[in-house]
Amino acid sequence: MKGCRIKLWILFASLCFHIFPAYAMENINMEVKKNNSFLSVKAEVIPSQDFVDDFKNGLSKNILILIELYRRWSMIPDEFIAGVRIQRTLIPDPIKEEFIIKSLEDDKLTERRFKNWQEALNWALKVEPLRIVNINDLQRGKYYIKVTVESNIKKLPSFLEHILFFIPTHEKKITKQSEIFRLP
Repeated sequence: MKGCRIKLWILFASLCFHIFPAYAMENINMEVKKNNSFLSVKAEVIPSQDFVDDFKNGLSKNILILIELYRRWSMIPDEFIAGVRIQRTLIPDPIKEEFIIKSLEDDKLTERRFKNWQEALNWALKVEPLRIVNINDLQRGKYYIKVTVESNIKKLPSFLEHILFFIPTHEKKITKQSEIFRLP
């Protein structure tokens, strides 16, 4: 009887992982520039083919992009200095044959509509040069930029979250760090 319950849980867990597949991001391209008195970052997320296929076939996606500046220390943990959080929601609309991208950065909400899925993905997965911090306000030291991208799964109803606690809250999370550089 006990062995039967364990097998049933394993079967149930594997079924849930097939219902909520983990298709997401593959890599992040990042470019860090020191312009006059500002540090700026440009990033591009490289999606997997399954992610692209899901989006083309009508599956909505939520992407969280975190761009953070850290000061490197030798003996103590690295110090968080500044960061930017960007939430992108990708919504395909097969009825109107358009793709809607909503971007929330700080308190600014931007919505763009595209007729082509490729243009929509290109805009959604790119972060144009973004000012992170004024270099003149920083102390002399070693710094690096960390970019984290998380593709979120659609939120489960709250009563299911407690029962299906073993299902991850995001499809995939990837992080990339720049090389260490000196400022100011």
